[in-house]
Amino acid sequence: MVKLIEYIPRELLDDITSGECLPVVGAGFSRNAILPPECQMPLWNDLGARFAKLLGAAFSGKPTDSLSCYCDQRGKLELARILRKCLYINTAKPGSLHTRFAQLPFKHVLTTNFDFLLEQAYGIAGKPYIPVVDQELLGFGQSDGETRLVKMHGDLHHPSLMVVTEEDYDKFRDNREAMFFEVAHLLSCHSVLFVGYSIDDPDFRQVWRLVDKHLKGLRRPSYALLVGATVDEADTYRRRGINTVISLPGTKKTYGRVLSEAFRQIGDAISRTPFGRTDHG
Repeated sequence: MVKLIEYIPRELLDDITSGECLPVVGAGFSRNAILPPECQMPLWNDLGARFAKLLGAAFSGKPTDSLSCYCDQRGKLELARILRKCLYINTAKPGSLHTRFAQLPFKHVLTTNFDFLLEQAYGIAGKPYIPVVDQELLGFGQSDGETRLVKMHGDLHHPSLMVVTEEDYDKFRDNREAMFFEVAHLLSCHSVLFVGYSIDDPDFRQVWRLVDKHLKGLRRPSYALLVGATVDEADTYRRRGINTVISLPGTKKTYGRVLSEAFRQIGDAISRTPFGRTDHG
């Protein structure tokens, strides 16, 4: 068995152990859900192509354009209805990747995903959690051991809060100002671990740049956890301000299995660690 724990920097493991690491979870994470045979969870480009086809148009390669056009023509409720089908909301189940992730001591998880796989995973793991979708919930207290799932882009139970069209991205700071600054606060106070998230969203990058502007050289470290990363992929993350790119051995086909095993080994290392200190490598 490959010792994936040896790829995890000591400082990152310390921050996970102490609850000072903020994972940012994107669509690549949901790709590893358990689905009916012949089905596969779509990525952002896949959704763009699907909505372009529904409009009878060629896909431009810009998913947000396709979803924005569909929303303009059919409305946001209909857009959300189709997204529910595309994301297999009624049939997708969390796999070992999700459940092993949920067992780690994260106090906050930031996600741009519209689905409910993280909520299901925390339920299966028997871990208390609170999904924060509406910014009015930001004032809720946090019980001991509870994880806040901050759903920056809303979810499919709250179509009016979903950030999915060009207008939604452009007006995110104005329309959801409290959420904008909560995300900035979380990014400022934690080391950040990107998992299955490419940092393509313009509203997130606006917050990311704001934090960098104000903290400058004093911001906490950031990491991207990848599997079998190419040089170009690693360079993209570094260009977007990520301090450390962790590329675990594997391929795109083994992404879910490799990450699941990595989270298992991280969990094992934490459970053997006295007084919140790690001891590896």
